[in-house]
This record gives sequence, structure tokens and C-alpha cells, in this order.
Amino acid sequence: MATATTPSAGIDPQVLADLDAVMQRLATGKPVDSETSRRIRERAERITEEIREQHGELDVAVELIRETRDEV
Repeated sequence: MATATTPSAGIDPQVLADLDAVMQRLATGKPVDSETSRRIRERAERITEEIREQHGELDVAVELIRETRDEV
């Protein structure tokens, strides 16, 4: 059976491999292996830090909650 392939649009091959591993585990109900989980967590932390550096600390939830309370 042939599978369709699409261009990766410049996405890191390791990211695609981790995505594939997670999707396979979801399909089978098995847990994601610790090495894949570690890589995903490290990427998420790196991305979070990049966003924090670009935009600063975003504390919008507190302000939204206060606005909601004031409208009651």
C-alpha cells in the first residue's frame, strides 16, 4: 500500500518524527517513550522562553477575571 507524502514545509525532521511517534502511540493506546517525551518537553520549554523574551510576561488571565467580577 502506497502512502501519500507531503512536503515538510521546513519543519525539523526530528519534530515530525516525534509527532509521528506520538500519533502512533495515541492510535495504539501505548504511552509515549521517555526519550520522545523529553524532547517534546525541551522544545516546549524553549519555545515558551522565546515567546517570553519577545513579548514579556503575559498576565492576561488575572485581568480578565477581574473584569468579569466587576461586570456582575
